[in-house]
Amino acid sequence: MTNIRRSSLQNGITIVTERVDSVRSFSLGFWVVVGSRNEQKNEKGISHFIEHNLFKGTKTRNCKEIAEALESKGGTLDAFTSKELTCYFSRGLSIHLNTAVEISCDLLTNPLFPEKELKKEISVVTEEIKDNEDSPQKHIFDLLFEKLFLKHPLGNSVLGRKSDVKKFTRDKTNSYFRRWYKTDRVIVAASGYFEHRKLVNSISKFFPKSETKCAPLFTRHKMHYKPFSSTFKRRELFQAHLIIAKPTFGLDDPRRYPLLILDTIMGDGMSSILFQRVREEKALAYDVFSFANFFSDAGVFGVYLACDPANMENAKMTVIKEFGKIAAYGLKEKKIEEAKDRLKTKVLIGQESMSSRMIRLGRGEIYRRKILTIDEIISEIDKVSSDEVNDVSRNVLKQNNISFIYVGNT
Repeated sequence: MTNIRRSSLQNGITIVTERVDSVRSFSLGFWVVVGSRNEQKNEKGISHFIEHNLFKGTKTRNCKEIAEALESKGGTLDAFTSKELTCYFSRGLSIHLNTAVEISCDLLTNPLFPEKELKKEISVVTEEIKDNEDSPQKHIFDLLFEKLFLKHPLGNSVLGRKSDVKKFTRDKTNSYFRRWYKTDRVIVAASGYFEHRKLVNSISKFFPKSETKCAPLFTRHKMHYKPFSSTFKRRELFQAHLIIAKPTFGLDDPRRYPLLILDTIMGDGMSSILFQRVREEKALAYDVFSFANFFSDAGVFGVYLACDPANMENAKMTVIKEFGKIAAYGLKEKKIEEAKDRLKTKVLIGQESMSSRMIRLGRGEIYRRKILTIDEIISEIDKVSSDEVNDVSRNVLKQNNISFIYVGNT
């Protein structure tokens, strides 16, 4: 029997919860379906900028009072922004859940965007962008998405550019907030020790009661992908950084689990093919891994590695050779079954974290409008056949449509 419950308020807010009787804590997330892909030309980075500024003062609290409200009780309050979502999340003891609800709702319904604090935050976010640019292993992913999703909103950087952020005004910030922070784009997810009905009643007190017409959460965009090879020179670097990648499919595609299994086999952990070939056998790199990211209408699969520039060509060709071998000959059933076991283990271990449970609830409701139980997820993984994994491998690892992006001093 599942402890997952779902309620919808008249104003369009959806609340999904999972009660866990074995703990005495909670993880609470207020998800807003807005991110960098929603930004227009003169708004790049503003979703992330608003996430920062909601903590800078409301009609009832200043920024210090917001910071102390939950932390003074041993809890945490934080947020993150991504390509498609913004999440304001809190963690603490169940006896402090009402405080977390009140603070979160205050941020989302009563922001002031004080001019003085907004100007300060322009400087803070500018420093965050500099920090990202100073880290080639982070910055290369921004460069990848910009090139890979050319003319597609997923190409927008979450942080934006310094020149854009410096032009943000209170009016522009307020306008964007009113446009996207609608109740029908808010999903509340919570996991831990509490009563669903009490949480629903508590949340409903803080938001307007009027009904909101629900619009589609996502708008699909056509891809304009052409394989590319791009080089960005950075003189101060000692290592070279490379991503080999291609766009794939979205979260609702049935090939998602087969691709996750391929990703596990290719570059997840010390036993993965790429770790063994590139690092253990040839000692060409310290850092090498594969990744599979999924969004509402598209995705990306790729391999990242960093090494001495003198070793880069050898490392690159080693990865390409493995791509070719798998595409041509497929993966053995034993490897695939082992990868399925690893995926299932991750899912089950994730059950031990209230935050992981909350994130699963939120993303499941947003992208599927359905929360899969753990047993259903395990069943989805178990159902994947070797043929499905190898079909996806042949398609994704084709060498005639992959792209390369390089950051280094030569």
